[in-house]
Amino acid sequence: MQTGEKSVTTIYLLDDHPLVIEALRAMIGQANDLSVIGSSTSGVDAMAEIPELAPDIVVADLGMPELPGEEVIRWLRSTHPDIAIIVLTARRNLATLRPLVDGGVLGVIGKTAVSGELLNCIRTVAAGEVFLEIENSPNDTGDGATVDALSNRELEVLQMVARGLSGKQIAAQLGIAAKTAETHKARGLAKLGLFSRSDIFQFAHREGWLDNN
Repeated sequence: MQTGEKSVTTIYLLDDHPLVIEALRAMIGQANDLSVIGSSTSGVDAMAEIPELAPDIVVADLGMPELPGEEVIRWLRSTHPDIAIIVLTARRNLATLRPLVDGGVLGVIGKTAVSGELLNCIRTVAAGEVFLEIENSPNDTGDGATVDALSNRELEVLQMVARGLSGKQIAAQLGIAAKTAETHKARGLAKLGLFSRSDIFQFAHREGWLDNN
């Protein structure tokens, strides 16, 4: 983010349809705290431009013809881990998106999202929180989820989230970066099929995490 009188979150847009990019620019342009600093309809071009522009967030479509959006996202996570990623997609089921969420994507939002939903997603991710607009299926709910799927760190982070701690508080207590804490949270949520603090709270009650609090 830029420093000054106001913090402005910078955004790079990646979609193979120019009209979609223009629509996103128009929606984001409504907000004084957000700024689109670059865009592309090509994954290859985006990989060349993003390092120079250094945006805070990349909003990326998955259905790119030349280079799949998944490839660009994997490249971003490995080479620019400080850049947050929001996936813009029509495919919002957990099975399809789990690898990306496990890989550190913090935001998922549908292509039919209205302006307010998109801006909320961007602001949530800019704050280091997770925004997953993922559709549940009968097999993806947390009702049959088990903590055995979690790593020790993911379990630790989710237990702290259930107790009401923020991402920054969790990071401070565990001695890790805030983005790392959010990544563990996102991966844990995906593995359990949970999508909100309310879901975590209900799951925590079922598991007895809060019995001594």
